[in-house]
Amino acid sequence: MQKDQTFTDLLGSKLLTTLQKSAEPTCDVLKGKDLVCLYFSASWCPPCKQFTPILSSFYTSHCKPSNIEIIYISSDSDLSSFENYYTKMPWCSLPFHTTTNDHAASRAIKQKLANIFHISGIPTLIVLDSKGNFVTDGGRNDVMRVGDSMTKGKELVQKWKEIQAVPLEEAQFSGGQGGGIVKSVIMTILRNPMYLVGMFYLIKRLIQRVKSLQRGGDDGGGGGGGGEEF
Repeated sequence: MQKDQTFTDLLGSKLLTTLQKSAEPTCDVLKGKDLVCLYFSASWCPPCKQFTPILSSFYTSHCKPSNIEIIYISSDSDLSSFENYYTKMPWCSLPFHTTTNDHAASRAIKQKLANIFHISGIPTLIVLDSKGNFVTDGGRNDVMRVGDSMTKGKELVQKWKEIQAVPLEEAQFSGGQGGGIVKSVIMTILRNPMYLVGMFYLIKRLIQRVKSLQRGGDDGGGGGGGGEEF
């Protein structure tokens, strides 16, 4: 399937580039892009409000100069909320329709995307290559790790472009949370070394408790109610 047709099938025939202009053909908007990111977000979501300014800065500094486009996939339920939030974004968006037929079609596209990419929470940033193949659904965590570093931003863009993309039907998704709960816990521990000290202390206490219980059993099992509380 041709590149332009892939994104039209996936996102619909038109995209917004700004609220001040009418929606434009999807194939024209995404022509020549090396990567296309899908940003699932909403105005009512506190983590989204926190992440959107960070992503906006990353987009301006790294995406635009590198032929990377972002498409906003809104979970807002009314036009006013959508428009107020979208004005804070420098990228494209799926149109937010209000007429009955168009609104139903728009909701169908959003639901289809949520199903395809196994979206279980927002904000989520999906990265696709120029042909619509899957690169990563961990874009949010990737961007968060960049911070204000221009070097890390350039390295991330290069990393995305070098990843071997796979067709959507072969992709393994983490549920739209950039690696899931386990990965988030691991990253939190790595960013906060004192957690390791706390974990070491708890493990040490646990070992002491187990040894204490074993000694009690060796002595005849009469001391099961004693010992130190863990």
